[in-house]
Amino acid sequence: MDNSYIGMSSRYPRLFALGAALIVFFGFWAVDNNERELAIQKQKVELIEKLVVLRAKLGAGLTSNISAARVLAVTFATKPDLPEQEFKVLAAEVANANPSIRNLVLVKGTIVNYVYPYQGNEKVLGADYRKLPQQWPVYQRMMEERNIQIAGPLNLVQGGTGLVVRIPVYQHENRDEFLGSIAMVVNYDGLLEQAGIAQMQKEIQLAIRGRDAKGSKGEVFLGESSLFGSDAVTQSIILPGGSWELAALPLGGWQGATRLSRFIEVFGLVVCLMVWMLSYQSIIRHRQRDLNARSLRESEALLRLRNEALSATSQGVMIAGNDGHINYVNQAACHLSGYEQDALYQKKLADLFAPEVAAMLAEGSGEKKPLTLEYSRQSDPGQQLWLELLLTPVHDQHGHLEQYVALLRDITDKKLADKELEIAAMAFETEEGILITDDKLQILRVNKAFTRITGYEATEAVGQSTRLLQSGRHDEVFYTQMWEEIRLNHRWQGELWNRRKNGEIYSERLVISAVLGKDGSVTNYVGSFNDITEYKVSEEKIHQLAFFDPLTGLPNRRLLLDRLARALALSRRHQRYGAILMIDLDNFKTLNDTQGHNMGDMLLTQIGKRIHACVRADDTVSRTGGDEFVVLLEGLHEEVQHAASLAEHVAEKIRLTLSQTINLGHIDYESSGSIGITMFGVEAVGIDELLRRADMAMYQAKGMGKNNVRFFDPSMQAALEFRTAMETDLRHALMHHQFILHYQLQVSALGDPIGAEVLLRWKHPVRGLVSPLDFIPLAEETGLILPIGLWVLETACRQITTWASDPVKSGMQLAVNVSARQFRHIGFVGDVTRILHETGANPVLLKLELTESVVLEDVTSVIEKMHAIKKLGVGFSMDDFGTGYSSLSYLQRLPLTQLKIDRSFVHNLPDDVNNANIVRTIISLGGSLDLNVIAEGVETEQQREFLLQAGCLAYQGYLFCKPIPIEDFDEFISSRQYLKKADSPRVEIQVS
Repeated sequence: MDNSYIGMSSRYPRLFALGAALIVFFGFWAVDNNERELAIQKQKVELIEKLVVLRAKLGAGLTSNISAARVLAVTFATKPDLPEQEFKVLAAEVANANPSIRNLVLVKGTIVNYVYPYQGNEKVLGADYRKLPQQWPVYQRMMEERNIQIAGPLNLVQGGTGLVVRIPVYQHENRDEFLGSIAMVVNYDGLLEQAGIAQMQKEIQLAIRGRDAKGSKGEVFLGESSLFGSDAVTQSIILPGGSWELAALPLGGWQGATRLSRFIEVFGLVVCLMVWMLSYQSIIRHRQRDLNARSLRESEALLRLRNEALSATSQGVMIAGNDGHINYVNQAACHLSGYEQDALYQKKLADLFAPEVAAMLAEGSGEKKPLTLEYSRQSDPGQQLWLELLLTPVHDQHGHLEQYVALLRDITDKKLADKELEIAAMAFETEEGILITDDKLQILRVNKAFTRITGYEATEAVGQSTRLLQSGRHDEVFYTQMWEEIRLNHRWQGELWNRRKNGEIYSERLVISAVLGKDGSVTNYVGSFNDITEYKVSEEKIHQLAFFDPLTGLPNRRLLLDRLARALALSRRHQRYGAILMIDLDNFKTLNDTQGHNMGDMLLTQIGKRIHACVRADDTVSRTGGDEFVVLLEGLHEEVQHAASLAEHVAEKIRLTLSQTINLGHIDYESSGSIGITMFGVEAVGIDELLRRADMAMYQAKGMGKNNVRFFDPSMQAALEFRTAMETDLRHALMHHQFILHYQLQVSALGDPIGAEVLLRWKHPVRGLVSPLDFIPLAEETGLILPIGLWVLETACRQITTWASDPVKSGMQLAVNVSARQFRHIGFVGDVTRILHETGANPVLLKLELTESVVLEDVTSVIEKMHAIKKLGVGFSMDDFGTGYSSLSYLQRLPLTQLKIDRSFVHNLPDDVNNANIVRTIISLGGSLDLNVIAEGVETEQQREFLLQAGCLAYQGYLFCKPIPIEDFDEFISSRQYLKKADSPRVEIQVS
C-alpha cells in the first residue's frame, strides 16, 4: 500500500471515513434511483392508455356532431335562400340523431337568422357576432381561414356553457362568395359526461387547455393550469381548425418509493449525521481561527476609518479619559477651539469649557447624563463664533465610566438664521394684516393684525380658503380680472370689500404678491392689507360735502351741472327730449322772518323729500340755493309734444304735493310753489341758457299769482293748454251725450245698399263738430277710447235691432271701427258678447273693422280673440288694407271676411298706373283667399267703373253717400236716393 495514502488516512482519518461512507451511500442511491424510474415509467404507461381512451371518446363525440352539422352546411351552400321551415326539419333530424347537440343556428353573414330549437334559445335569434366580444374573434378567424372553427367552452347568450362549432358556408358554384355559417352548440357538460371525465378525475389529476381550439396557446378550461408546467403526461386531440391538449398526473404524484429506497434513505440519514458531526468539529476550529484573524483585521480597519473619519468631519471631536484629560482630538476640534493639537493634549476638558463641564467631571462615578451647551468665542478675524458642545460619558458593560466624548459644532449660521427669523417675525407682526396661502389659496399663516381686522383667530383661518372673507359685493368678472393680472405680473393691488367674522362689511387696500419656485411656478401667495373703512367714510363725507346739499341731502348745483351736461349729450345722441323744472317756494321769506331759520330749514328738508317722491329713481332733484329746487327729467320721449306732456304731468304732481299742508312741529304750514319748465333735446342749447329759460318760466308762473306751472315756450304753453282743455272736455263729452254717429252707405255693383260704416263725431257745444283726427289720438293716449268705443259698439248694435223690423234695411250690415287699444283690452271679447246679448242684435249683421297695426302686434293673441268673436257670428274686415306691412303669412291665418281697399289707392284711379296695379293685386289676393273686397273713397263714376272691371263688387264713398246722421240716413234709404246704373251688369250680390 502506498505510504502516501497511509499517511493521508492517518493524517486525515475523519476525511477518509467520510469518503468511504459517501461511496456506499451513492451505490445504494443508484440502485434505488433505478427502481424508482421503473415504477414511474409503469405509471406513465398506464396514464397514457387512459388519455388515449379519453382522447378517442372526446374526438369521436365532436366528429360525430360535426359530420351531422355538415348536412345543414351543404344544404345552405346549395340553397342560399333556405326556408326557415326546411331548416327546422333538417335541424330536428340532426339534433334527434345527436343528443349532445344543444341547438343549431343558421347565420347569414354575421347575424343569426334561424335557430333550432327556438324555445330556450330566443335570445340567440337576431344576435350579431360583431357585438359578441367573446365569439367575434373566433368568427373572424373562421372567415379568414375558411375552415371549421370551434369556440369555447364559453357562456352562451341563451344561458349555460357549450362548445360552438362554426362551419363556414360559401356559394356552391362560387367558392369565393361567403354566405355565412352553420353554428352548432354542443352541450359541453354532456360531452364531458359521455367521455367519462368525472370518473377519470377521481383516479387522476386531469387538465385540458386550448379554448377556441388554440392548442397549447389556448386557455385552460378544465383542471389546474399548473399541470402543464409540471412533468405531467400530455396528449393532443386534433380538432377541425385546431386542437386541445390534455395533461395528467396521478392523484398522489409519481410514486417511485420501494423498500430498498427507504433503507437507503435511513442509511443516508445516519451517514449524513456522521459526516455532519465530523465536519462540524473541523469547521468550528477553522472558523474560530478565521474569526480571530478577521476580528483583528476589522479592528485595525475600524481604527483607521475612525481616525480618517474623525479627521475629515467638520465637527470637532475630543476624547478624554475618565479624569477628563484629553487623549485624542481631530483637526476640526483644533480649528473650532482655537488651540493647536499639542496644546490640547496638555489640557483637560474642564480647562476649555464652561463651569458646567467642570461640575459634570467633579460628580461621582455614578450614572452621568450627556451635557449640551452653547457658547461663543472671538475668532481670529475678530468675528463672534458660536459653538455647540455635546459632552457624552461612555460606560463599559458594567456601568463603569471609561471616557468622555466631546463633539463641537459650528452653529454660527444657525444663530444668524434664528436672528433673521426673529427679525422676520417682528416684521410679520406689523399693523398691516398679512396672510400667506399656498398655490390653491388655502391659508397657511396669518399675523395678529389679520385677527384684529377680520376677527378670525389664526386657528380659525388656517386651512380655510380665502373665500372665507368675500363680501359678495364683487362679481366673478372682478375676481377674474384680478387673478389674470396676478398671472401676468405676479402682483396686484387695489381696493375691495371684505367681510369680518361678525358679518360686518369693511373696505381694505390689498396687495397680493405671488411667490415663485425655482421652476417659475407659483408656490405661495402673500397678501397684505389695511382696513380703510374709516378713510372711505371720510372720503364719502368729503364727496357728500362737495356734491350734496348738507341740509336736504339732495345734489347741489355742482352735481346738477355735471348731470345736466351728461343728460344733454345723451338726449342729442338718442334723440329723446328731457325737461328742467325750476321750483321756487312761495312766501318762504315770510316764514323765515316770522318763525325763524330753524322752521325754514325744516320746511326745506320736507319739501326736498316730497319733490323726490314725485319723480323717477333716475331723475335728479337738486337744491341749488335758498328756497330754489331744480328737477332734471331725462329721456322723456322722442316727440317733443309728448315729452312736454309728461313734464307737465310731473310738474303738476309736484305742485299738488307742495300745496298740501306741512306740519312743522307746533304749526301747520300751507305751502305752495311756482314751477317753470323748459325742454331740451336735439337743439344745441347751453346749460346756462337752459337754466335761464327755466328761471324765466318760473318767474312767469309767479307773475300769474304763484302756485302755477309755466313753460318757457309760449306756443308750447298754448298747445298744452289746448290739449288739457280738450282732455277735460273729452271726459265730459261721453257723460253729456255729445258723441254722435254718422253712417256712410256701402253699395253693391248694382247700386243696391248692402250696409254702412258708422263714423264717430263729436258735437262740441262751443267748438262745434270736432274732427276725429283731433280727438281720437287723445282718446287713445288717455284711455278714454275704451268707454267711447263701447258706446259706439252698443249704439251700432241697437241700430241693427231697430232695422230688424224694416224690410228694406233689415239685411244691411253695419261696420264698426275698433282701435288697437280697445281690441287688445283683456275684456273685449266679453264686452262684444254682452252687448250682442243685451241689444238682441243679429251678430251676422255686425262687422268689425281692424287696421293692420292692430294685428301686427302679438299676432297669436289677436288671432285667438278674432276666432272667439267669429264664433259669435261677427265678421271682420281689414281696414286700410295695403297701407301697412301686409303679410300673407298672417293674412291667411286671420279669420277675415273682407278686405277694404284704402282710399289713397282709389283717389287717382284709373290714371295712376301704380295705384291701379296695387288695386288689381288686392282684388286678386282677396279672390284667392276667398275674401270679399270693398273699396272706400269712391267719388267718381270712372273710379267705380274701373273697380267693377277689376272685379271689385262693393263700394263706399261720396259718389253714393257722404257720412250723415241716422235720421238723414234712414230718410235717404227710404226715399231710394241711391245711385243705380242702367248699364250695370247683372251680378250676384254678396253680402259683405
